Amino acid sequence: MANPKRPRLGLILLATLFLVEAWVWDAFVAVARWLVALIPWAAFKARVVAWIERAPIFVVLAIYIIPLCIIEPLKTVSVYVMATGHFAFGVIAFIVLQFLTVGVVGVIFDLTRARLLTLPWFAWTYDKVLIFHNFAHQIVAPYQEAAKREWRAFRQRLRDYRARLAAPSK
Repeated sequence: MANPKRPRLGLILLATLFLVEAWVWDAFVAVARWLVALIPWAAFKARVVAWIERAPIFVVLAIYIIPLCIIEPLKTVSVYVMATGHFAFGVIAFIVLQFLTVGVVGVIFDLTRARLLTLPWFAWTYDKVLIFHNFAHQIVAPYQEAAKREWRAFRQRLRDYRARLAAPSK
Protein backbone atom coordinates (compact mmCIF):
# COMPACT_ATOMS: atom_id res chain seq x y z
CA MET A 1 0.00 0.00 0.00
CA ALA A 2 1.33 3.46 -0.92
CA ASN A 3 2.34 5.89 1.78
CA PRO A 4 -0.27 8.69 1.82
CA LYS A 5 2.18 11.15 3.41
CA ARG A 6 4.68 10.93 0.54
CA PRO A 7 2.70 13.05 -1.98
CA ARG A 8 2.03 15.64 0.71
CA LEU A 9 5.72 15.78 1.59
CA GLY A 10 6.57 16.28 -2.08
CA LEU A 11 3.98 19.03 -2.35
CA ILE A 12 5.36 20.72 0.76
CA LEU A 13 8.90 20.54 -0.62
CA LEU A 14 7.76 21.90 -3.99
CA ALA A 15 5.80 24.69 -2.31
CA THR A 16 8.78 25.54 -0.10
CA LEU A 17 11.11 25.68 -3.10
CA PHE A 18 8.64 27.86 -4.97
CA LEU A 19 8.27 30.23 -2.01
CA VAL A 20 12.02 30.52 -1.47
CA GLU A 21 12.39 31.46 -5.13
CA ALA A 22 9.54 33.98 -4.82
CA TRP A 23 11.04 35.49 -1.64
CA VAL A 24 14.43 35.80 -3.29
CA TRP A 25 12.75 37.33 -6.35
CA ASP A 26 10.94 39.88 -4.18
CA ALA A 27 14.14 40.65 -2.29
CA PHE A 28 16.09 41.26 -5.47
CA VAL A 29 13.38 43.53 -6.85
CA ALA A 30 13.42 45.44 -3.55
CA VAL A 31 17.23 45.70 -3.60
CA ALA A 32 17.16 46.82 -7.23
CA ARG A 33 14.59 49.49 -6.39
CA TRP A 34 16.73 50.59 -3.44
CA LEU A 35 19.83 50.81 -5.67
CA VAL A 36 17.95 52.74 -8.31
CA ALA A 37 16.80 55.13 -5.59
CA LEU A 38 20.39 55.59 -4.37
CA ILE A 39 21.94 56.08 -7.76
CA PRO A 40 20.65 59.09 -9.66
CA TRP A 41 19.04 56.87 -12.27
CA ALA A 42 15.46 57.81 -11.46
CA ALA A 43 15.23 59.92 -14.60
CA PHE A 44 16.80 57.10 -16.61
CA LYS A 45 14.31 54.61 -15.16
CA ALA A 46 11.44 56.98 -15.95
CA ARG A 47 12.68 57.24 -19.55
CA VAL A 48 12.95 53.43 -19.78
CA VAL A 49 9.40 52.97 -18.46
CA ALA A 50 8.12 55.68 -20.83
CA TRP A 51 9.87 53.95 -23.72
CA ILE A 52 8.40 50.60 -22.67
CA GLU A 53 4.93 52.18 -22.66
CA ARG A 54 5.42 53.35 -26.26
CA ALA A 55 7.21 50.23 -27.57
CA PRO A 56 5.30 47.56 -29.47
CA ILE A 57 4.14 44.77 -27.19
CA PHE A 58 6.24 42.14 -28.99
CA VAL A 59 9.37 44.21 -28.22
CA VAL A 60 8.38 44.42 -24.54
CA LEU A 61 7.77 40.67 -24.51
CA ALA A 62 11.18 40.08 -26.12
CA ILE A 63 12.85 42.30 -23.50
CA TYR A 64 11.40 40.04 -20.82
CA ILE A 65 11.76 36.65 -22.51
CA ILE A 66 15.24 36.91 -24.11
CA PRO A 67 17.13 36.89 -20.77
CA LEU A 68 15.11 33.83 -19.74
CA CYS A 69 15.92 32.09 -23.03
CA ILE A 70 19.62 32.73 -22.44
CA ILE A 71 19.90 32.05 -18.71
CA GLU A 72 17.60 29.03 -18.28
CA PRO A 73 19.46 26.75 -20.74
CA LEU A 74 22.73 27.77 -19.09
CA LYS A 75 21.34 26.51 -15.78
CA THR A 76 20.82 23.12 -17.43
CA VAL A 77 24.41 23.26 -18.66
CA SER A 78 25.61 24.02 -15.13
CA VAL A 79 23.73 20.96 -13.83
CA TYR A 80 25.38 18.90 -16.59
CA VAL A 81 28.78 20.31 -15.56
CA MET A 82 28.07 19.25 -11.96
CA ALA A 83 27.10 15.76 -13.09
CA THR A 84 30.24 15.33 -15.18
CA GLY A 85 32.68 15.82 -12.33
CA HIS A 86 33.09 19.57 -12.02
CA PHE A 87 30.74 19.92 -9.09
CA ALA A 88 32.14 23.10 -7.52
CA PHE A 89 32.27 24.97 -10.83
CA GLY A 90 28.75 23.79 -11.70
CA VAL A 91 27.35 24.87 -8.34
CA ILE A 92 29.00 28.29 -8.56
CA ALA A 93 27.73 28.74 -12.12
CA PHE A 94 24.22 27.67 -11.10
CA ILE A 95 24.16 30.09 -8.17
CA VAL A 96 25.42 32.98 -10.32
CA LEU A 97 22.84 32.15 -13.00
CA GLN A 98 20.11 31.93 -10.38
CA PHE A 99 21.04 35.37 -9.07
CA LEU A 100 21.04 36.71 -12.63
CA THR A 101 17.63 35.18 -13.25
CA VAL A 102 16.13 36.55 -10.10
CA GLY A 103 17.92 39.92 -10.21
CA VAL A 104 17.96 40.84 -13.89
CA VAL A 105 14.67 39.23 -14.85
CA GLY A 106 13.08 40.56 -11.67
CA VAL A 107 14.05 44.13 -12.50
CA ILE A 108 13.00 43.69 -16.12
CA PHE A 109 9.67 42.25 -15.02
CA ASP A 110 9.19 45.13 -12.61
CA LEU A 111 9.74 47.58 -15.49
CA THR A 112 7.59 45.70 -18.02
CA ARG A 113 4.83 44.24 -15.81
CA ALA A 114 2.15 46.81 -16.69
CA ARG A 115 2.63 46.30 -20.42
CA LEU A 116 2.98 42.52 -20.19
CA LEU A 117 -0.27 42.28 -18.24
CA THR A 118 -2.09 43.81 -21.22
CA LEU A 119 -1.55 40.47 -22.98
CA PRO A 120 -4.52 38.27 -22.05
CA TRP A 121 -2.52 35.02 -21.99
CA PHE A 122 0.23 36.64 -19.88
CA ALA A 123 -2.31 38.07 -17.43
CA TRP A 124 -4.00 34.64 -17.18
CA THR A 125 -0.64 32.93 -16.54
CA TYR A 126 0.38 35.60 -14.03
CA ASP A 127 -2.91 35.13 -12.15
CA LYS A 128 -2.34 31.35 -12.02
CA VAL A 129 1.21 31.84 -10.71
CA LEU A 130 -0.12 34.19 -8.01
CA ILE A 131 -2.80 31.65 -7.06
CA PHE A 132 -0.13 28.93 -6.75
CA HIS A 133 2.10 31.32 -4.80
CA ASN A 134 -0.69 32.00 -2.30
CA PHE A 135 -1.52 28.28 -2.08
CA ALA A 136 2.13 27.41 -1.48
CA HIS A 137 2.39 30.13 1.15
CA GLN A 138 -0.65 28.74 2.98
CA ILE A 139 0.92 25.27 3.02
CA VAL A 140 4.30 26.46 4.25
CA ALA A 141 3.12 29.22 6.65
CA PRO A 142 2.62 26.94 9.69
CA TYR A 143 6.07 25.39 9.19
CA GLN A 144 7.59 28.82 8.70
CA GLU A 145 6.03 30.03 11.95
CA ALA A 146 7.27 26.92 13.76
CA ALA A 147 10.78 27.51 12.39
CA LYS A 148 10.65 31.13 13.54
CA ARG A 149 9.54 30.03 17.04
CA GLU A 150 12.37 27.50 17.20
CA TRP A 151 14.88 30.09 16.00
CA ARG A 152 13.72 32.59 18.65
CA ALA A 153 13.92 29.89 21.33
CA PHE A 154 17.43 28.93 20.18
CA ARG A 155 18.55 32.56 20.30
CA GLN A 156 17.09 32.92 23.81
CA ARG A 157 18.90 29.78 25.00
CA LEU A 158 22.10 31.15 23.47
CA ARG A 159 21.65 34.49 25.28
CA ASP A 160 20.95 32.65 28.55
CA TYR A 161 24.06 30.52 28.06
CA ARG A 162 26.21 33.57 27.37
CA ALA A 163 24.78 35.30 30.45
CA ARG A 164 25.67 32.27 32.60
CA LEU A 165 29.21 32.29 31.21
CA ALA A 166 29.59 36.00 31.86
CA ALA A 167 28.19 35.73 35.41
CA PRO A 168 30.83 35.51 38.14
CA SER A 169 31.37 32.00 39.41
CA LYS A 170 30.42 31.28 43.04
